[in-house]
Amino acid sequence: MNTSIHIGEEIKKQLNAEKRSVVWLADKIFCDPSNMRKTLKKSHISTDLLYRISDVLDKDFFACYSQNLIKKKKKG
Repeated sequence: MNTSIHIGEEIKKQLNAEKRSVVWLADKIFCDPSNMRKTLKKSHISTDLLYRISDVLDKDFFACYSQNLIKKKKKG
């Protein structure tokens, strides 16, 4: 799949905006902080994990993909 979305970077941006740490996020979703750091370096993550992160950060990260599809369809 060819997308310009790096979901790990999007999550890190949200953490920074909320002045939250990766350790805080890992704790909230019951994940090891080192695994969370590795996950956020990835351009894609599982939908289950993305859902849990979206819930904790109260942000719909799936919308990143939806908005990208809309833009792509408008381009033709």
